[in-house]
Amino acid sequence: MVRRTRSPVVSVAVLLVAWLGEGAWLETRADLDRVPAGAAAWSESASPEVRRSIDRGFDWLVGAIRGNGTVGPDRDQGPDLGCTAIVGLALLSEGSTPRGGRYAQHSRRLLYGLLELLEQREAGTLDSITLIQRKIGRNADLFLAAIYLSEVYYESPGDERLIRAALVKLVRHIGETQGPDGTWGTESWAPVLGTVLGWESLRAADATGFQVTASARRVGTALLKTLKEKSPDDESWMHRFYKEASSLRVLYSLDLRQEPVFRDSIPRLLAAVRGEQPVFELAGGEEYLAFYLVTECLVQDPRPEWRSWYPDVSAGVVKMQNRDGSWTGHHCITDRTFCTASALLTLLAPRHQLSLSDL
Repeated sequence: MVRRTRSPVVSVAVLLVAWLGEGAWLETRADLDRVPAGAAAWSESASPEVRRSIDRGFDWLVGAIRGNGTVGPDRDQGPDLGCTAIVGLALLSEGSTPRGGRYAQHSRRLLYGLLELLEQREAGTLDSITLIQRKIGRNADLFLAAIYLSEVYYESPGDERLIRAALVKLVRHIGETQGPDGTWGTESWAPVLGTVLGWESLRAADATGFQVTASARRVGTALLKTLKEKSPDDESWMHRFYKEASSLRVLYSLDLRQEPVFRDSIPRLLAAVRGEQPVFELAGGEEYLAFYLVTECLVQDPRPEWRSWYPDVSAGVVKMQNRDGSWTGHHCITDRTFCTASALLTLLAPRHQLSLSDL
């Protein structure tokens, strides 16, 4: 299995610029110095049920990758840029890159398929309004593509020029579309997820060495404001769960963990995955993605009260796996490829194969 690597030159440069200005997207030096447990420790601690679930999930997922490297919302459906990108992230999280790993051929084919879809998206020949875009935001597919390309950049020898050209355009567009309030719009069903993915995409690009001019701090301020405000949607556990879970990912990395809304959200999330709400039985793609985002945070910190998160969330996710190895969304984002990839990212989060996990 191939361990993901970063260019030493870029890594040094990133450490030097971290938090030197409002536009910096990395965490504090103390966070960067913390060494995650890694794949070996996870392999020793993961339950047999989780490992079997992951194997079954990838058996289904790689079968959804079309001959041209693209992925649709489900098998035998037309290409979807957002679904293709998140499946690519799942492959990287498993350890399969275009240059090595169990699914290296699939990973290499998917990279080229995604780059082709980006060209079609830019030319206007790709259907631009997908389920992911309607539910998370018009730029959701571009956010996911930017995260994936940032992660795969140093794992694709010989393809750096193609990836860089695509990333330069994506980073520029994503930065230009950030609103004055730090968000990326409110037109979708789950706009907080869109803002979190926008932040993730620029953070990933910054860590890869690309210049980012947007503001990370404005994202944190906007999410704090959203969490503090009470809205009619908060009466629904669905809206509250995805909003709190995904926001914590950003607040954690921006070192806003002492904010009351951060501290108050944790017990509610822990209680939710213990069964106080039907978060697994009714989960849509938004919840599966939120599971992953908050898992990245809670598995990093050794504090005792957080230790129950991964056993509870992984057990709940495994329980909802379909007989064929896939996962299905039960509301909003129902795309099986999106939900399956998000579920696998959640189960694999403690392996820290993606640089996104190096909080």
